[in-house]
Formats: sequence, structure tokens, C-alpha cells
Amino acid sequence: MRIEEIAAKGLFANAIRWIHTEEGLMPVRFTERQMELYSREERFHIRSHCPAGICLDFVSDTTSIEINYSLGSAVRKWANYDIYIDGVMAASLGADTLEQDLGRIAYELHAGMQNGQPRRWTIYLPQNTMVAIQSLKLSEGAAVEAAEPYKRNLLCLGDSITQGMDARKPSSTYAVLLSRALEMNLLNHGVGGYVFDADSLDESLPYKPDLVTVAYGTNDWGRFETLDVFRRQCFGFIDKAAKLYAGVPIYVLTPYWRADQDKEVPMGTMQELSDTIREVCQPYSNITVVDGQKLIPHLPTLFGDAYLHPNDEGFLHIAMNLFKQIAANGHC
Repeated sequence: MRIEEIAAKGLFANAIRWIHTEEGLMPVRFTERQMELYSREERFHIRSHCPAGICLDFVSDTTSIEINYSLGSAVRKWANYDIYIDGVMAASLGADTLEQDLGRIAYELHAGMQNGQPRRWTIYLPQNTMVAIQSLKLSEGAAVEAAEPYKRNLLCLGDSITQGMDARKPSSTYAVLLSRALEMNLLNHGVGGYVFDADSLDESLPYKPDLVTVAYGTNDWGRFETLDVFRRQCFGFIDKAAKLYAGVPIYVLTPYWRADQDKEVPMGTMQELSDTIREVCQPYSNITVVDGQKLIPHLPTLFGDAYLHPNDEGFLHIAMNLFKQIAANGHC
């Protein structure tokens, strides 16, 4: 199947558009205005082009798939693809290093499932490298159509942890885990290194969320000279988000544990930054503040770098504990 057919059939999920490039079809999470903002710095340009949370999602009687693709700039040294069959994870394919990547993955159903029955295939793309899809090959004569989307939408705003660093499996990020648990479509607006910035919110975004999560702060810490400067920056974002998504439940997560959080910086402690976020959010009735320190155990073994970025197991704790709070508030 050529890229024109992939686009025409709408087989990408959790993306708002796609771009035809010389390398192939690149699914995109952001509006053109947002991409222009992020492209002002190379590090944000790369991260905003990574397809975090995006998947191919279709129903087909195919017994196998083969995807050919081209990798672009990356922010980690691996790229993996997770395959779900009828909602159950069947494989995680890829290479341990980008140098070993072949630009191709293939998967065949085991014999007991090759009975001609249409099945839902969900294939998550890497969250940490730019990807252009060149072709999707199905078994001969197979029919395919886009899977029915969920009825509700989840929007996750945040930094590298929301984007999914340092999960090895793209479906192990807390944004994907949470969306699957809630049975919601996902738009992952995590960009590694980013901060509270009102300009990153685009009123023309063609995606209307039923639930929003916000997780900035760890990159803001130490960025400003005083907490008052940070408070103004945080308020600008929170006020715009609360009004833009009026009536929509918004969960604002204070920063998670990080190995150096007890150090002193001129603007104040990590706890003082978290308290400031809580104070800024307090007047807004549609905002619930979640203590990020309680979402993931303070164990270096749950972080890919033993310092800041959760690994697959660490993300499971975040997703599970956040889901419990959302469920307790009746927002499932």
C-alpha cells in the first residue's frame, strides 16, 4: 500500500495531519503555528516532529504486515514499534541502536489466528525519532479500513516525560497507557525540554479534548531568577489553558521526583516551585492539581537515566496512579 492510500484511508490515529516529504509520509501532532514556534530552536524542532503517541490503526483480514520507513533526526539511540492485535500487545519490534535499524519491520499472525477474521491492528510509532512511512504491505487480497476511533479525546501537554522519554516501547509511555486505560483518543503534545509557555497553546487546534493533562515544571526549575518570574510564566499558560478548555477537566501534575531535587537554585526549591503551580491553579474550578511526587516511587531503577526520565516500568506507575485519581473524580 502506497503512502497516498494510507493517507486517503485515514489509517493514522492520534495525529492531526500528515506531511508528504521526500522520505515518505510523516504524521504530525501539532498545528503549523505550533510547529513554527518549536522550530525556532533545533532541539524543539526535532522533538516536535517525533510521532509520540501516533499509531497506524486499522481493521484488516491480513495475516501479516510489513512497514518500510525512513528515520530522521532522533533524541534517543533506539526506535521501536509496538504491535497490538485486537487490543492485546503482540510484538515490539525495532533495533537496539539506530545504526542497526533496517528501515523495515514485519510481523505475521501465528497459525491459530490466520482464519480470515478481520482484526484490529494498532501499530505505535517511536516517540523519540522522526519517522516517515514509505509503504504498508498487507497479505495478498487483504481488505483494510480505518479503525473506529474512541468517542472521547485526551490531550496530554508537557515536556520530555510526557513525550515518552525514556521508555523503550512507545506504548509504554504514560500518555499512551492512560489513553488506553480510559479508552480515549490521544493527542500527545509533549515536547522534550519544554516549559510553561502560553504561546504553545493554539486556539485553532482541530482537536477538542474531553480531558487534559498538563505536566511542566521540571525544566522551569532553575530557568528563572525568582519564583515571581516563574509564577507569571506559569499563570500565563494556566490561565489561557483554563479558558481555552473551559468546562473540560484539566489535571495539572507537579514535577515528579528527580535525583537532584534537593539541591538549591536561586529561584527556590523544587517544592516551592510545585507549591507555586498549586497556588496558580487554585482559582480555576476545572483544574485538579496532582502531586507528581506521589505518582512514581523515588527509585532510580524506575528511571532510564537513573535521574529524571522514567523507564517503561516507571511510566506504568505514573499511568496507574494518575488513572486512579481521574477515576476517583468520575472522569473516566
